[in-house]
Order: sequence, then structure tokens, then C-alpha cells
Amino acid sequence: MIIDYVIKKYQQRQLRNLLEQPRDKRIDNWDNVKTIGLVFTVGDADRWNLIHRFITAQENHGKEVYLIGFQAKNYEINYIFSHTKTTICHEKDDFNYFGLPKEGVIDGFTNRHYDLIIDTTEQPDFFGKYVTAMCNANLRVGYSNAQSEVDEGVMEMYDLAIQGNETMDFKDYIEQIVKYLTMVQK
Repeated sequence: MIIDYVIKKYQQRQLRNLLEQPRDKRIDNWDNVKTIGLVFTVGDADRWNLIHRFITAQENHGKEVYLIGFQAKNYEINYIFSHTKTTICHEKDDFNYFGLPKEGVIDGFTNRHYDLIIDTTEQPDFFGKYVTAMCNANLRVGYSNAQSEVDEGVMEMYDLAIQGNETMDFKDYIEQIVKYLTMVQK
């Protein structure tokens, strides 16, 4: 439909405008990463358990982890988000006509500095890219599916793109990020 086309073009322009803003980029060794922002799509309890285990492990190593998640309007959850630094954006209530978060909805997440932002959304995903681009972060990481037949859109926004040949597996994706950042020598 023409309306969907207009909305998509508007979203792409918003992303381009965000990406044109200057920012300092830096890649640190995993041990030196102290603040992590994680962008995710609300899924089933098993997915949340994986995310929560990752958060707990990082916090036990002295890292601060903040989360922001997108919950689709018809997606019902049967568990509780038990992490206090979690923001959930509900598609039904928290977005405007163009699919942008309403004023103030994501500020608690985007108004802080991160050493690392990890976008765990399945591409193409405007929410994941928009929030990632809004954040003041030293390093932005995303996942790209090389076998995807769908146009993933703007991927050059990520300073590090982990490429796979299938739908992202959260555990493997996170392990790859940690592996690569552990190899960084400064």
C-alpha cells in the first residue's frame, strides 16, 4: 500500500538523519566494557530466560546492563520482566502513526552513555535500528543474516556486524560478540 511505502520512507529518513550526527566510536576489550545496552524483541519465556542469564552473568562481573524491548500489539506474555533496568515499548500505546516511539518513551534508555549497544532484533527491524542509532554508544553491534531474502535495510549503522547464515540464535550471537571483543588488544 502507498501508506506503508510513505511510512517506510519516513522511517528511513529518520534513521539517515540520526546516522549523520557525529559521534565518537571506540572498540574496547570485553573486560573494559562497563555499560551495555541491549535492544530486543519481546518473545517467549525461553528467550527471556536466555537474556536474563546473560544480564545476570554480566552484572556478576561488575557490568551495568540496560534493556529496551519492543512488544508487538498482539503478543501476549506469560512471564514477568524481572530486571529493573528494563524498558518495554508496547506497539499499541507507545508509538506514533509513523512507527516512531512517542516523546519520552525511550528516553530512560537513550539518555545515557553505553560502552556497547547490542541490537538483538531480527532484521529488518526499524525499532532496533532506531533505538541503536539514538543511543550514545562507543560501539554498536548488530546481526545480519546472509541467507535472508528480505532487504535488511541500512546495516552500515553498526560498527560491528556479526554475520550468520540463518535466523539469529541469541546465545551464539552473544558468544560471538564476547569472543571478538575479548580479542581486542589496546
